[in-house]
Amino acid sequence: MRTSSNLLYINFLFDDKKILFFLYSFLLSFFLNCIAIRVYISEKGTDAFDIGNVDTIPHFEIPNLNPHFEVIESPETSRFLFATRDPSLFFLAPRKLENEYGSVKTLIQRELDRNRDDYKTDRRFKIHIKNFELKTIDRCFYGSTTSVKLEIDVNRVEKDEKNLDFRFEDSIDSNVTDCNFALATGTIVGWLIYMPYLGFRGNREDQLNQLGRIALLDFSEKLKSYVEKSSFEKSEKKVRISHP
Repeated sequence: MRTSSNLLYINFLFDDKKILFFLYSFLLSFFLNCIAIRVYISEKGTDAFDIGNVDTIPHFEIPNLNPHFEVIESPETSRFLFATRDPSLFFLAPRKLENEYGSVKTLIQRELDRNRDDYKTDRRFKIHIKNFELKTIDRCFYGSTTSVKLEIDVNRVEKDEKNLDFRFEDSIDSNVTDCNFALATGTIVGWLIYMPYLGFRGNREDQLNQLGRIALLDFSEKLKSYVEKSSFEKSEKKVRISHP
């Protein structure tokens, strides 16, 4: 009898330790709450990321340089990581976030390399990334904001003049806060209230990735339009010279 009771006691302790381990792991994952940044330039109107015939992992691939475009970054932009987070409840979460697909400079170079037909030109341009800020400020119950700011100048190398002054700024105010998330996971009623809003607004990771993609997609569309316009103006000037 004593042996069986000892075995039951050992099993109880073992099960108790498993439960405690599960709870500690669950709480630790809460406070870590890691965010994966996956920002890239997608095709307009889609979420597709056409990697083409690539033997390596796409986000580690170094793009070939397009000879008509030189992409440079300001020292301030290249010094910092891709995005920043100011957490509240999840205080163990990383504050500096790296993009799995590379820096803003790499993303633009990859776009110019993969879609050369969209940027056809016989002129040379310098793309200067002056500022890029992708950040989220998390608060416990209110005031959580995710924002992006992108400033890029495009100059013609031949004339050293500014041709495209791109400025983009956007933000999302959200009630998907750290404390609301933690409280909602504790009850079924919390999930019933929280999940529809989460599906509408997205979590913090969704918001950061969405704003980053929108900013870079908007720049790529503006650049395409400008390159097409400048090429048309040059061809029109040639026609006037040949037919005075």
